[in-house]
Amino acid sequence: MATNNDKIQFRGKTEKKATQIVDQMRLGGINISELARQGLQEKLREVLSEEEKITLHQRYKQGELSEEVAEILLDGALEEIEREREAFEEATELDTTGVFQK
Repeated sequence: MATNNDKIQFRGKTEKKATQIVDQMRLGGINISELARQGLQEKLREVLSEEEKITLHQRYKQGELSEEVAEILLDGALEEIEREREAFEEATELDTTGVFQK
């Protein structure tokens, strides 16, 4: 089980070489750690299914996930899910008396 002190590491010999080349091309270089952080966040979002996003949102609402973690995993979906949830709740509260269905 991962702990807060665990480092995320992988063997990326080719990726390291590519990074070094881009770093040398740019005046002042590039921030490799920031690129890795952004890339990891994007990939985490990409691999989540819609069902997993809903589950994560529920865990966030129940206080099981911090806002920071929810933002990383759900990004803009956090706001979208909240809007959809509110719209659904409003729709369930509509007065349906006098509405007939054939």
